[in-house]
Amino acid sequence: MVNWSDPVTIQNQALATVKLTHAVTGVYIWEIVSSFNYDWNLIIKPIPGRSILTKTCYILCRYLCLTALIAVLIGFNVTTEINCQSWLLSVYILGFLAFELASVLIAIRVVAIWRRARPVLVFVVVALLTQFSFIIYLSSQTHAHWDPAAGGCAYDDTQTARMFYTTTLCVDTAMLILMLLGLLQLNDAKKHGLWKFLWMQGFMWVFLVMLVEIPSVSFMWMNLNQPMNVIFTIPELVALVIAATRMYRSLTNFSDSYVPSANKPSVPHSRDFEMNPRVPVQVPIEVSVHRAYDNDRTQEAKLPYGPGGMTATGSSDDKYDVNAQ
Repeated sequence: MVNWSDPVTIQNQALATVKLTHAVTGVYIWEIVSSFNYDWNLIIKPIPGRSILTKTCYILCRYLCLTALIAVLIGFNVTTEINCQSWLLSVYILGFLAFELASVLIAIRVVAIWRRARPVLVFVVVALLTQFSFIIYLSSQTHAHWDPAAGGCAYDDTQTARMFYTTTLCVDTAMLILMLLGLLQLNDAKKHGLWKFLWMQGFMWVFLVMLVEIPSVSFMWMNLNQPMNVIFTIPELVALVIAATRMYRSLTNFSDSYVPSANKPSVPHSRDFEMNPRVPVQVPIEVSVHRAYDNDRTQEAKLPYGPGGMTATGSSDDKYDVNAQ
């Protein structure tokens, strides 16, 4: 049986928390570097009609998270005494704002899927404001001190943050349910690529919530000791930010592939779905083309086709019966 109050156990778990934070920060730096070109083009090459609000949330979410991780590592690696209260306050504000913006990116998608329905919009705003209110509250309740024995900053009470993480879990779960319910109501769009794409991303969000948010909240409420209370909070932050921002990038770059078929022509979908929620999902009109050949005419003529000088061959008396289904 583990004695969670044993000083040796606490020291070992604190070291494990530091190592895990370094590893997760490395993963996030790789994420930033690998997609930096996208961020740069998003800033210097604005696309007309794209929401500035959504783009700003995306950029701030990514780089506030990076700044929060750097601040955490500074506190873990300093060798001389610093103002631990200011350090913890900066970590809380930067990290919690990154959490909030990740939820905002998902909320924007939910509002877009529901086409700005007033009840959904009101619920989303109230949920996000509740989450933000805990950020303000926790910023006034942060306490940390310099630990000479450990040579670093130590939290005084990590239990104050559990309400924020619990609220984040509830908000993200509610957003997820609304997203899936909103997709289920789009009956005419279920057979198209955009609907399937959004549906799959919704289930990926379910898996992520179960994987990173539930363990973090559970350990917060169990209150085994200070290191165990916070050991999963940094991985949770990084996982949610990476998921929310990748979902944003993948959706803005999404377009249906064209499948050459005479009976089911593909229609490209909007690459700016979240930014233009008033535009409904396009349902292509399936067209059946029936060619009637005149048996008395067999001579083929070349007909001009398209701007590239391409040609197509066919009977000079071909008849086309086009029926929209």
